[in-house]
Amino acid sequence: MSATTVRNPKGPAEAPAGDGATPFVSAALNSSVGAKVLVALTGLSLVGFLVFHLIGNLKVFSGPDAINAYAHFLKHDLGALIWIARAGLLGLFVLHLALAIRLKARARAARPVAYAYPNTVQATPESRTMLMTGLVILLFVLFHLAHYTFAWIHGAELSDGKVVNYLDLKDAKGRHDVYSMLVAGFTTPWLCVFYIVTQLLLFVHLRHGIQSAFQTLGLKNKRFRAAIGFLGLAVAGAILIGNLFIVCGVWAGLAPPVR
Repeated sequence: MSATTVRNPKGPAEAPAGDGATPFVSAALNSSVGAKVLVALTGLSLVGFLVFHLIGNLKVFSGPDAINAYAHFLKHDLGALIWIARAGLLGLFVLHLALAIRLKARARAARPVAYAYPNTVQATPESRTMLMTGLVILLFVLFHLAHYTFAWIHGAELSDGKVVNYLDLKDAKGRHDVYSMLVAGFTTPWLCVFYIVTQLLLFVHLRHGIQSAFQTLGLKNKRFRAAIGFLGLAVAGAILIGNLFIVCGVWAGLAPPVR
């Protein structure tokens, strides 16, 4: 008799039992069920980050000192903790995307010949485009980092017409002037349009993703279906409205430049 057994038709042969956490983690990552659970958990964790990120960015409407002090606290007062948090977020994002792509590839490999009649009639557009919107969000994240974190995309124009790098902006207290950086970015029409379009795609992804995560975790049943559906729509809608308010509000002059 073979030393290994088949766990499921989409996965590899079951690994032999072993001591420690490594075999368990390996089995969870290789199992389709385990991968779906991890996609759900990492997705919900990233949604939590989006909420806190939005709350911090809304400080731009409280004036330069509020958001610059907040950014200084994150960058300097937290010390090594901010880098640990960044590394953790990066790991969650990479794991979430990699597992989602692998699950999609396994599903296609399990059915190499298409159905004569598509079985996606009852599927929503959001569910059918989750992988595509996820990849677009990945490209947006890379652009967002290049734009505001590394300042490779766009410069800030001062009152004398001189254009400087975002990272060279300083406020009266010598802190990085995040306020002026946001104003410079969101008073540039093409950047505003780009951010608006990507936020709409993020809403589409989150609206289905949040509900799907609860379903994967076994929490979406007949009793809670409507509540979870409302929760997904409410959280995704709040993130969309908040982010659009920042972009369009700064563009409309609700956060006037100080330079």
